[in-house]
Amino acid sequence: MSAMTPQSSKTVRKIRPNSISASPEQRCQMIEQAAYFRAEKRGFQGGDPVADWLLAETQIDALLSSTGGNETAR
Repeated sequence: MSAMTPQSSKTVRKIRPNSISASPEQRCQMIEQAAYFRAEKRGFQGGDPVADWLLAETQIDALLSSTGGNETAR
């Protein structure tokens, strides 16, 4: 009698939070950190701090709106 081994069906799921809530203060802090990391990545050489901020703001707002967590009125 041959032993039957159950086949393992592993499903890989990406876990994503249902929403990321951010107060206006938290949103600003997230933008500040993202802008800082952009400057840090290039070794704080060259670049434009305002451009870093604006790009970070766009990225954070996209993140918050895609998860339904942007509580700021625009």
